[in-house]
Amino acid sequence: MRRAAPSGLDVSLRRTDASHLHDWASDGYHSHEEYLFWSRKVCGLACLQSLLHGWTDIRLPMRELLALALDWGCYVEEPGGKVQGLLYRPFMAWVSSQFGFTCQLVEHTPIQASARAVRPGQVLIASVSPEIRDPSTCEPRRGGHLVLVHAVHGDIVRFHNPSGYSHNADSAALPMHVFERFHAGRGILVSAAL
Repeated sequence: MRRAAPSGLDVSLRRTDASHLHDWASDGYHSHEEYLFWSRKVCGLACLQSLLHGWTDIRLPMRELLALALDWGCYVEEPGGKVQGLLYRPFMAWVSSQFGFTCQLVEHTPIQASARAVRPGQVLIASVSPEIRDPSTCEPRRGGHLVLVHAVHGDIVRFHNPSGYSHNADSAALPMHVFERFHAGRGILVSAAL
């Protein structure tokens, strides 16, 4: 991957041994190969993990969340190694049953409409393009990645991006019209347990 460093110079980031990039064992993975395989597929679980940390006392490592999600059919492993998911309906049934969250499917809805429901105690797991971490991307695709929209202030959407760079992962902010360029018009509204 190449990206501009804060100095404005182009910095080349090369692949290195994953064990040097992330403490995969603390996330419960059995090997760095397992971590590498799943790390690009668990953005929705990273959103859920944020909600569990913010709304409950439940602290589960990512691999344990993944095992539960697989048991509930939130991901389907196909022969040949391809993975389908995150599948919304099984995910919604699981988090409602196991964690007491209320979930509502959002489909064919622009962010301007679904953002109205975001407030304290209710967030949107939104389907966006992974290219959202580089907002200047021209003609991005829509969907393929999940982010956690946790606040909307006027025309500004604030969200956690599991695949963001260090400066825009925990609390990124974009004008709504920019967010909309990446948004697939679908997601899940999640409300805290009462």
